[in-house]
Amino acid sequence: MIRPISARQTYPVRRDVLRPGYDLEDCAFAGDGDSTTLHLGAFEEDELCAIASLYKVSNAAVATGSGWQLRGMATVESARGRGLGVSLLAEAEQAARAAGGAYLWANARESALGFYQQAGYQVVGERFEVPAVGPHFWVVKNLGQ
Repeated sequence: MIRPISARQTYPVRRDVLRPGYDLEDCAFAGDGDSTTLHLGAFEEDELCAIASLYKVSNAAVATGSGWQLRGMATVESARGRGLGVSLLAEAEQAARAAGGAYLWANARESALGFYQQAGYQVVGERFEVPAVGPHFWVVKNLGQ
């Protein structure tokens, strides 16, 4: 089941999957508390297994129009390979589309490029390094608005 969650509920998964070794409070992202931001969680038997956050942020380097940024997309290791990430991404796309988004974009880890490409995302630009995290690429998907 996928449902909205609070920013604070994302922090343990962000820490465990995306920011190992960080303090929980250091897993907050700029914009987490904005009224337009949406945090989604995928649950199995009331256990939070995957997360994604959507921010009303355009990126003129990847597309024109009203954009939404996907951040903090993560699935706990024990729940991988069961389609939760695919379902969560589809729900995020639908939410951005419903809010008038023309496209959804993300800073995708190099290791996750295949996941996004299989979901119809295009790689834009060159590889770049996120300090203390690793190599990333911009990915974008037109939402048909």
